[in-house]
Amino acid sequence: MVYKMTSNRIAFVFAIGLAVLALFMNGAEAATLNNGAMQPDDSSRVDAAQDMQFNVVFDDTDETITNLAIVVWFDGTATTHALSCFNCNGSNPDGTYGIVGTLPTAGSLVGTLGSETIKYGFIASYDESEDGVHWPAQDSTHDSNVRVNTLPVLTDDAAVSGGGMPEDTYSLTVTYTDVDGHAGTVTATVCDGDGDCDDSSLTLSKQSGEDSTGAVYGTDFTTERGGTLTVTVSATDSAGDGAEDDRTTTFSVDTTTPWLKNPSVSPPSGGEDDNITFSVISCVFDASTTGTPSVTVDVNSDGGSVMSAGAGSSFCKNGVIYSLTRTVSWSGSSQAVSFSANNTVASATDLAGPSVSINDAPTLTAGTAERHSNGIDFVLNVTASDVNSDDGDSFSVYTTIEYDTEKEMTCNAGSCTLTVAEASIIDQMGGERSVTFRIADSWDAEFSDGFSQSVDVTKTSNFVMASPAD
Repeated sequence: MVYKMTSNRIAFVFAIGLAVLALFMNGAEAATLNNGAMQPDDSSRVDAAQDMQFNVVFDDTDETITNLAIVVWFDGTATTHALSCFNCNGSNPDGTYGIVGTLPTAGSLVGTLGSETIKYGFIASYDESEDGVHWPAQDSTHDSNVRVNTLPVLTDDAAVSGGGMPEDTYSLTVTYTDVDGHAGTVTATVCDGDGDCDDSSLTLSKQSGEDSTGAVYGTDFTTERGGTLTVTVSATDSAGDGAEDDRTTTFSVDTTTPWLKNPSVSPPSGGEDDNITFSVISCVFDASTTGTPSVTVDVNSDGGSVMSAGAGSSFCKNGVIYSLTRTVSWSGSSQAVSFSANNTVASATDLAGPSVSINDAPTLTAGTAERHSNGIDFVLNVTASDVNSDDGDSFSVYTTIEYDTEKEMTCNAGSCTLTVAEASIIDQMGGERSVTFRIADSWDAEFSDGFSQSVDVTKTSNFVMASPAD
């Protein structure tokens, strides 16, 4: 009985010992990483060149720690950075850890600049733990929601070049830089001094250079505004971030000098007595302070003739159609046409129009072909005329006997004649042969007629067709 009670006591004490040991083992806590943080983190975006710091608090919770190493790692990259303790006491590893020395740039912590945010985690490794300690959790990262993208920059060199008139084409250029290499969307607006702007904004395209080091963006444009105009240029990169500073430049569009457009000459050619209509549109930006324009047309440097104002035209600002119908003198070549205009303030740049050609075709009358008085040869006569002869036009007259080559006639005061020896044509063909006369002037305008004339060339032989004998 005594033996049995002693055995029970021993078993009871042993059980209590095991319970105490289990309680001790279950109450011991593993080391922890807490309060992971990134600096700076007060903005939703950082430049790629921004230096970044990462901190985490390590607590060994009285666990034995040997060969402790803490690193920060990043989702989407193979980059890791070792951390050192900022405030540990002696050999106690508890404290705040961070990067010592050169800090990593934000651009090195993401896979793609512009769209990705920095996602980071911490790992503490030491001999006593096979898996180590992780923050926020093993194989997980914390999304900082801070996107890495450097803002584009517009250099303060926006410039406009052009002729200075309302309908001139102007060129706008500016330098765009994005060190991340993102292409730019560069736009501009054109506004006058009253704040009124063109309806459509301008879109600039890259003309030269690299975005990462500075590319020239530009466009050609026209404007409906006048006076001193302001161009405001803005830019965003392909990630949607805009340049901090817009750029402006000014240029001037003349409001008082007239200009001419749509010159016409109808018809473009004719004779000395034909009416030719000349027309042109006169334009000016400010018609209220510049008076009524005087418009003239000059033909072949004749000193100019005043044109008459007609209907208004929507082809340009304050457009008015000017016209003049008149005859034009003959000339041996196409005549240059030029339009001029001026108002009470300034003169327009002369505008060349289509040339005009004036020439009347020459004519022939009274053509005859007769046997010469010698009874052997032939005499061909015709009367030639050209109404432009008094202005300097010249002509040549030709005649052709059927089966012979064309020959030039001799003319005196319009009477033209040619003697053709029968001997020179008798071998070609005997019998009745038609005669044709042709006249051509210096413009190659020509006229021809036979006047029903012919010559009877002596036959050198006769052939009689007979039926074959039966």
